[in-house]
Amino acid sequence: MPTEPILRHLTNIQHRDAILDFDKEGKAVEPEWPETDFIVGNPPFLGGKRLRSELRDAYVDALFEVYDGRVPAEADLVTYWYEKARALVEAGKVKRVGLLATQGIRGGANRAVLERIKDTGDIFWAQSDRDWVQDGVNVHVSMIGFDDGSETKKILDEKSVSAIHANLTSEADTTTARILPENSGICFMGTTKIGAFNLAPDVAREMLAAPVNPNGRPNSDVVKLWVNAMDITRRPRGMYVVDFGADMPEAEAALYEEPFEHLRRYVYDKRQENNRETYRRKW
Repeated sequence: MPTEPILRHLTNIQHRDAILDFDKEGKAVEPEWPETDFIVGNPPFLGGKRLRSELRDAYVDALFEVYDGRVPAEADLVTYWYEKARALVEAGKVKRVGLLATQGIRGGANRAVLERIKDTGDIFWAQSDRDWVQDGVNVHVSMIGFDDGSETKKILDEKSVSAIHANLTSEADTTTARILPENSGICFMGTTKIGAFNLAPDVAREMLAAPVNPNGRPNSDVVKLWVNAMDITRRPRGMYVVDFGADMPEAEAALYEEPFEHLRRYVYDKRQENNRETYRRKW
């Protein structure tokens, strides 16, 4: 290993926001990146559903405005680095790019940035799903190299392939598959849990076995089995959640004593920190 730093003193490394800037009038704009031939990096990962809670509404609204039509609003934060780099390659200002991403970049809203890369250039190297273990962190990442399409040799997961699709596979390109109208209404994403509403099986059993509440109703009204596709296709987890619905008044919910107290203890404080007024009020 070298006994001295590889990098000497450089003046072209900037410590600032890489994906959002503001002009003199305070208008959100896309920042200029330093001129270079190659871009490599490990941009930050942050799921699209967590953008507002972590970065606040004003920043996220500005980000969506600047990248409107280029990056889906539901995409992970890391995808903005991919889009900026892609645009520089398309403009002929950068030759090659190599970036890390959450392995979720292969699907959903995230994949849109890889599809744009394929439209204006190509992916020539990738590792679709790699363990990343460092400093106690154990996650899965994708690693992607792309250019303007001039590189003809393609390497996916250390194997030579004829093509690398936007979902980081090399077989049939399922990214072009269309929705079948015959399947409409058969499947739904289900509920999204925004808080510690889930109950351990033993806690759920205690609540379900408890005597009727002051309102004369059993806890089974609001303690419900929570099922996803894995529970159906594999072994059921026996997962329950407290679900008061969207419109039950707080005074009515409080009459279900144990479930209400559970949410008071494990959900209330966290929801009061949420950016959205609706989440705070309907905790």
